[in-house]
Amino acid sequence: MAEKKEAVVVGTATFPKELVKFLSSPGGHSLILRGMAGTGKTTMALQTIEELASIQQSYYMSTRVSDQSLFNQFPWLLDKVKEGEILKARKKVRKKADSEQQVDKILLGLAAIKGELKSEKVKSPRKELMKLQGVIEAGGEEQFAEPGANEGELIVSVGSMMPEIEMAYDVVDKALPERTLVVIDSIDALAEKYGVPASKMISSLQKDLVEGCGTNIVYVLETPDPLLDYLGDGVIYLSLNSTTGRRIRELDILKLRGCEIRQPKYVYTLVGGKVRTFEYTRYSKPDKPRPFETIPDCDSKHISTGNADLDAMIEGGLRKGTITLIELSPGVPVVASAAIESAIICNSVTQGRGVAWIPTKKAGAESAREELLGFVSADSFDKNVRILEPHAPTGVPKPYAVTLEGEDIKVDMKWQDIEYNLKNTGAPILTIIGFDSLESIYGAGVLDGMMEFLTSLLNNDGIFVATVTPSVRSTSRLSDLAHTHLRIDKISGVTMIRGEEPFTAPNAMTDPAPGDFRPKLVPIL
Repeated sequence: MAEKKEAVVVGTATFPKELVKFLSSPGGHSLILRGMAGTGKTTMALQTIEELASIQQSYYMSTRVSDQSLFNQFPWLLDKVKEGEILKARKKVRKKADSEQQVDKILLGLAAIKGELKSEKVKSPRKELMKLQGVIEAGGEEQFAEPGANEGELIVSVGSMMPEIEMAYDVVDKALPERTLVVIDSIDALAEKYGVPASKMISSLQKDLVEGCGTNIVYVLETPDPLLDYLGDGVIYLSLNSTTGRRIRELDILKLRGCEIRQPKYVYTLVGGKVRTFEYTRYSKPDKPRPFETIPDCDSKHISTGNADLDAMIEGGLRKGTITLIELSPGVPVVASAAIESAIICNSVTQGRGVAWIPTKKAGAESAREELLGFVSADSFDKNVRILEPHAPTGVPKPYAVTLEGEDIKVDMKWQDIEYNLKNTGAPILTIIGFDSLESIYGAGVLDGMMEFLTSLLNNDGIFVATVTPSVRSTSRLSDLAHTHLRIDKISGVTMIRGEEPFTAPNAMTDPAPGDFRPKLVPIL
C-alpha cells in the first residue's frame, strides 16, 4: 500500500495537488466539473481517475460518447483499462437489442450470473435512488411539481429504470468498505435521458453514495452556468483565455470544502490527451550548477539558442545575419528573459564564439558573470564574452569587461572595436543587449545611433538579440526590424513564451532539470 501512495505523489506533479488532496481525504466528496465547450472537461475527468487509480477503484459513466470514441481520442486510456487501473465500466456487449437501456439490462444480468456483482454484507443505501426511479416510472419531471406528492410510494424494483446508475451502485457495493470514485459524464445528459432535473439526481446520489457510504463522485456539467454549484462539495471551472491572442486554458478552483486552496487558478494544457497543469515557479541558481550541455546547430544558416525546445519552436534557432527581439509583457520578471539570454550566451561560449553583452536591469559585469559561472568555466567565459558597462573598472582590469563612455553610442559601439575585443573567438559574433540598460545610459533615441553598428554586424553574419521591458521606448522600431520576435507573458502566475514571428502557440516555461537553468517548454494546447 505504501508503494501505491508514493505513485500518487509522483503523479500530482503536473495535476492540481488541492484536487488530489480533496478526493483523498476521509469521507465521501462530490465535485462539480463545469466549463465552456472545448475546455477539456472529459479529459479532466479521466485524468482525475488516473491520478487516484492507485488508491481508489473507479467507475466512469459516459452518457454522450461511446467507449470506442474515448479510446480513439485518448489512446493512453486503452492501456490503462487493460492494466485494470481505470474505468471499471461495463464490458462491450452489442447483441441485438432495441435500445441502449436494454443492452445495459443484459449486461447487468450477465454480470450477476458470473458473480461479478456479488452481494455484500455492507451495501450502499438506495432509498433516494428508488424514490428517483419511482418518479421516473410515475411520469418523470412533472412529479416533482405536484403538491403533496408522496415520494415514499413511488418505489419500483431495483434495476428496471436506470441501469447506468444501478451499475454505479453495484460497483460501489463490491468495493465497500473501500472507497470508489464515480465519474458521471455528463450529469446533464443523464438527467435529460430520464426526464428528471439534474439537481434532483445530484441530491439523490449525494445522500445515498456520498453521505451514505463515503463515495467520491465527479459530476461533469455541459454548461458553464453556476446554477448547481451549491450542490457540490467542490467546484472546478474550466475556461479559455484569449487576451494574448492565443487560446490559454485556465482551471479555477472555486470551492473545495474542508481543503486549503493554495493556488486557486492553474494554466493547463491537453498535450497528449492528458491534463497537465503548471504551478507557480521561481528560479534561483542551483548550489551545484551542472556544466552546460551544448546544443549543436541544426544547419549552417542558424545557431542554436541553447534550448532544444526553443529551437524547435522557432524553426531551427537564430538565423545568422538577423535581429531577434525578446519582449517582456508587464509583470514578467527579468529572470524569465535571462533564462533565454543565458542559454544563448552559454551555447556560444561552449562553441568558442564571441559574445558582446549588455545585461538587462543594469546588472554589473561581475554579478552577470557570476550567474553563469559553473555552467561555463571562468576561462571560457573570460575568453569569449565581453560585458559592456558604463563604469570605469577599478583595481585589476577585468578581461571580460569593456568600458562605455556613455556619451555617444556611435563612438562607444563600433563594429571594429567589438571585432577587435573578440579577435580570439570564433564566428558568428553574438551581440545581446538589454535595452532598458542601454536607454538608461544613452536615452530613448539610442537605436538611431546604432544603425551603422547593426549594418556591419549583420553583414558579417553576426546575430543581434535585443531584450525589451515594458518601459523601453525602442520596442516598436525594434519590432519592425526584427526577423524573429519572441514575447514572454505571465498568466495566472505561469510564465510562457510565444512567437510573434514566426507565429507560434504559447509554451509554458517550466522548471529546469536539476543543476540546469534552461526552462523546459511545454505547448499550451
